[in-house]
Amino acid sequence: MTKAKSVLIIGSHPIAEDLTRQYAALNYIIRHQPEMQGCDVDINDYDELCLLTSPTQEAKLAADNQAIGRLADLASRLDVATHGGQRVRCHLLLQSRTSLRLLQEIDFCDAIRQKIDVYPFTLNDVWSRTIVLDYEPITLQTNRTAHLVVFGTGEMAEAVMINAAQIAHYPNFTREPRLRTRITVIDEHASAECEKWIQRYKSLFDNSYYRIIKPNTEQVVSSFHQPDYLQRGTKDFVDVEWEFVEASLYDDMIREKLALWCTDKSRQLLTIVVAHDDQEQNLDEALHFPDCVYASNIPIHVCAHYDTLIRQLSTTKPGLRPFGMLDRGYDVRMPAVQMAKRVNYIYNLCYRDNVENWTGQIRSSVEIDKEVCEAMWQNVKAVKRMSNIYNAMSVATKMRSIGLSDNEWDKFYDIPRQDIELLAEVEHNRWSVEELILGWRPCTAEEQSMVEADISQKEELKKRKIHYDLRPYHDLRPDATGKPVALYDLCLCSCLPLITKSFADEEGGEYGY
Repeated sequence: MTKAKSVLIIGSHPIAEDLTRQYAALNYIIRHQPEMQGCDVDINDYDELCLLTSPTQEAKLAADNQAIGRLADLASRLDVATHGGQRVRCHLLLQSRTSLRLLQEIDFCDAIRQKIDVYPFTLNDVWSRTIVLDYEPITLQTNRTAHLVVFGTGEMAEAVMINAAQIAHYPNFTREPRLRTRITVIDEHASAECEKWIQRYKSLFDNSYYRIIKPNTEQVVSSFHQPDYLQRGTKDFVDVEWEFVEASLYDDMIREKLALWCTDKSRQLLTIVVAHDDQEQNLDEALHFPDCVYASNIPIHVCAHYDTLIRQLSTTKPGLRPFGMLDRGYDVRMPAVQMAKRVNYIYNLCYRDNVENWTGQIRSSVEIDKEVCEAMWQNVKAVKRMSNIYNAMSVATKMRSIGLSDNEWDKFYDIPRQDIELLAEVEHNRWSVEELILGWRPCTAEEQSMVEADISQKEELKKRKIHYDLRPYHDLRPDATGKPVALYDLCLCSCLPLITKSFADEEGGEYGY
């Protein structure tokens, strides 16, 4: 008889109750230790860990630092031999977005990594991934652009806009560059906060269209920025644009704009998110949108730690959708990670090793070996894991962009060649924004000439976070092996049916973030 798996949940966060329910449904034996400190458990008795920092901590970085210290202590007492030589999985809830970004780039120390397979997350990051902009599919022929309007400039608002920029990439941009995804941030402190974001994500905004609007002056002031790459004669390849408006929901100009955007359905697919850090402000604004917004049934996602009031309001205010509940949001099965493991597997086996044999046909004959897949994943660094995860998170969007709903996995197996080529370009655009967010930048004209004269300089530039492949898809050049870089995206997209089939067979077709 197979021994039941067990999980140790450490910490007193409200999400602990939801995690307990999830593990109970998976038939785990559960122990919850509310206090972060204490040595009254034998870590070797557990197959999985959840380490939860407390939301009541005023010093978020201090709370995260304490949790990582606790993790190091647990690792020091862990004997992996008791787990068949395998690392123990740990879900680590952090309070600070800064902590999350650091750990996604520099990873944990070897003393922890060698024994514990850590998945750090913040609830803001998890919650923001639930917002879908293409609730009506955006295909190659769609003449509308996805338009996300975010009210707020705090940590939740930042998570919403950055995750949207990672996922919201559509094929109509490849036909018409003016159809970029637009992200509008509206807040009374927008200009001050956006200046911080512009420096925090410097490479992204250096290479994006954006404008800063201050309407409550004697004359509306608007500063406009064009991508730096245009100065080098490069065509558009960043398919997200931004605007930051220093105003509030109650300003006449904003209310007039909302009314215009709601009626302008032939040109944009509108999504509204109310994401102030102040929960009472979110609830107040949810009540006071112009009537035409509710009448148009525009999705209005309201960050609410407790959703009862929002759900009741939605009966009279159509379109209101709560997100950000304290007691839920994280899925311990990590479906996006499970999909990402398969993306990484294909990356290694199908085109890093065998790309020269690729014929342009779907690799339906290739089987994904689960054990090899897991072994490969264990060697992936944190930042590359996130790249694979964001790739996986975009699969549902890719499905919708070629006319399939999220649950039509079986039809996705029949993806035609022209759609493979289309999705390859979309994937390159998505990857480009991801790299810009992480601080990579395109080559200058001089750096490009260096690589053209000596392809080995491409790797040298990467050491300085300069990427020769940050350019339009149709301008991608050969790599050091002589193969055109575009071939890699084509190979990956040709294998999407294989990836999704493997995932659907194992997970029952259920997919989420």
